Amino acid sequence: MIRLTITVANISDVMALYTHVRLYTSDEAGGTYTHLAYVLLVSGVSTYLYDHVEGTLDTWYKSSYYNSNTTAESATSDPVQGSKAELFYSPTYPPEFVFDTSELNIIRKIRRFIGDFKGLGRLYIDEDEFCNYVKDDSKTVDLAEKSWPVYISVNNVEKTSLLEPIVQGYQYITFSGTLDESSDTLDIWYYTFKFSDREVYEAYGDTLIPPGLTSSTVTQDHLILQAAIDLLENATSEDMINDGAVVRDDRSLYDPSPGLRERAATIERLKKMLDSLIKQYQFSNLTGMLID
Repeated sequence: MIRLTITVANISDVMALYTHVRLYTSDEAGGTYTHLAYVLLVSGVSTYLYDHVEGTLDTWYKSSYYNSNTTAESATSDPVQGSKAELFYSPTYPPEFVFDTSELNIIRKIRRFIGDFKGLGRLYIDEDEFCNYVKDDSKTVDLAEKSWPVYISVNNVEKTSLLEPIVQGYQYITFSGTLDESSDTLDIWYYTFKFSDREVYEAYGDTLIPPGLTSSTVTQDHLILQAAIDLLENATSEDMINDGAVVRDDRSLYDPSPGLRERAATIERLKKMLDSLIKQYQFSNLTGMLID
């Protein structure tokens, strides 16, 4: 399934002439486009989502404005591709940051390299579970793992603003008012991960140009691999300091070594891939050879 995000910057001006956005689809950017769907324009609403169930990352889309009363239609947009829909079908709590399609593609590629695929968790908190998850301030919920909420409701009322509640440290969500143990029921769905989308993309933006390349020769693929290596190396350093000791007692054994060795092997594999990619560039630019 593919999700299309449609933005109408001047919604009032558009609605003076049109009633819908009309979507077209094709298997190729320059191919033949066929009608897919209509999306109704709503006064004051500038952003619309459309989920194409049969769409893939290779599907292309165009859009136009359409008047269902007069059949007038604007010119179509340039071809674009959508993004793969996330695990939760219709999230209503805002993302940490709104990325465009190209940025999400970079994040997904890095996640594949580091093996950090987002999972989905849920907390349903009523009076029986209140003390297990709500802190003593009666405002803050502990999600118990690194995460970002995608759906929050209190007594079946959805929360749709980053200001209510506030996410803190990718683990806590704090409401402005006091939660009542005897009457309030919370339903919280959330993504789990080692690194958030924002952390992944910031690693990509902050990564240094690999040795052997310059700012004019480095490519997106080089930076993606280097960012993946940086993230895994930073995670290993943190885990070695905080959780790297072997703990044994008379009944149990905790040994993180196998996981750390596997991560080290992944880092080495990524370094070899990056080195091979750099050499491919260097060899492709050779114009002659000295024979001694």
